[in-house]
Amino acid sequence: MNSPRFETFLARLYTDAALRERFLADPRGEALRAGLDETQAAALAKIDIAGLGFAARSFGRKRGRKEQT
Repeated sequence: MNSPRFETFLARLYTDAALRERFLADPRGEALRAGLDETQAAALAKIDIAGLGFAARSFGRKRGRKEQT
């Protein structure tokens, strides 16, 4: 199921707050609009929302440290 498009979308989901907000409002629709196929969209619709938020905050902190150095 993993493809470059899927991996790119997932990475953006962790780092792009606006995308994450749209995704949380309509997970399947946002995944399909990003060009993912139905199987990938369905899998993402089942994502652990709490885990997504935790990972996004963690990546945000790490990115903040990199920008400061």
